[in-house]
Amino acid sequence: MHPDGYFALVLDPPSAEILQRRFCTLPRPLAHHCTLRYGTKNPADLPPPFTASDLGRTFTLAVTGYARRDDGGVEAVVVGLLLADGRLLEHGFTENAIPHVTVATDGVTEPATANDLLRAGFERIAGPLLLARLEHTWASSSQEDPRGA
Repeated sequence: MHPDGYFALVLDPPSAEILQRRFCTLPRPLAHHCTLRYGTKNPADLPPPFTASDLGRTFTLAVTGYARRDDGGVEAVVVGLLLADGRLLEHGFTENAIPHVTVATDGVTEPATANDLLRAGFERIAGPLLLARLEHTWASSSQEDPRGA
């Protein structure tokens, strides 16, 4: 984990449960957050459309895709950011090429490998809406439960 942590849209518990129930097929459930900017604690580093004044606000994410690695190492959902005017922003609001939430791993594979998985392709779906709060965090997938619960 980077010493400065990262900014993320952290799922509320009901949204994490929805992902785990609907998409988790692997032994290590995660379904915790969508990373926005890694390796910083400076709110000025937030990607657009976010600003420092958005910290602590709740946003809506729409699940638009799903992928599971053939060997069962990692699975993730692709998400878009639902804007106040109703438009769905599918790219550019995170530093990741494909905005996503890592749903689960096999317990050995690093969650960050979801980036490679999704770049290789994913199934487009019309999935659920999720609620997530913009936070700065140091939560790590190497912890037993990234929510600290």
